Amino acid sequence: MKGDHSVDLKAADIWGQEWELHYYTRPTGRKCPIFTTGWHQFVEAKRLQVGDEFIFYGHQVRATDGELKILYMIEVKRLISMTFQGEPNIITLDVEYLA
Repeated sequence: MKGDHSVDLKAADIWGQEWELHYYTRPTGRKCPIFTTGWHQFVEAKRLQVGDEFIFYGHQVRATDGELKILYMIEVKRLISMTFQGEPNIITLDVEYLA
């Protein structure tokens, strides 16, 4: 991370589309992570809503040259209320399938 507080990275959604994001943590005070550059485009493209659950994670993969690298992924889940056999249910769906 640049100065141990930020990094530019690419994160892929479930379809493999890459999103360029700037990941930042405040140097003092509350240390929660923030996405700045690129975040607004992601939110608009995915039509995110207040209450959606954002999941960001990385896992180690081996590149074609044999080097290990981190592949970052993004998922967004949404609670959906529906009725099944006359009973109300709440289910969680990936927003990618709601478009």
